[in-house]
Amino acid sequence: MKSKNSIPNNIKLLPKTYNELCLKLIMPRTIHDKADFDNITEVIDFLAGHKLTPDQEDYLATLADLSHAFEEENLPPHEMQEPHIFIKAHLENIQMTITEWGKLIGVDRSLASRLIRGERKLSIENLQKTALHLNLPRGIFI
Repeated sequence: MKSKNSIPNNIKLLPKTYNELCLKLIMPRTIHDKADFDNITEVIDFLAGHKLTPDQEDYLATLADLSHAFEEENLPPHEMQEPHIFIKAHLENIQMTITEWGKLIGVDRSLASRLIRGERKLSIENLQKTALHLNLPRGIFI
């Protein structure tokens, strides 16, 4: 991050109020270049998938809106990822194991591994439970 402020190494150390988040991480503002975009994306990746306070949720939503606006204006459209590829990358971002994810959605480790590798198709129920337990937007896999 080019900001003088940095992301804590543990979600529990994250500031709880919107004002503290703005002061200690990144002040939400229009994204002007790729460096700004990368900095905001780093914070979004850190926050996503965790149980957040209402202020932290508002902060994340604001950053996501700014990021989306920049992407729409400046980045080429990208193809939709297969759900198993997205889930695997997200699990890596939030440092959750495939075994832990499998327990959340109610499948054993072996099936969870096959689902993540794309060897088995994810059911609607698997996707709904994933979105619910990882605090992802409900329609993310549509």
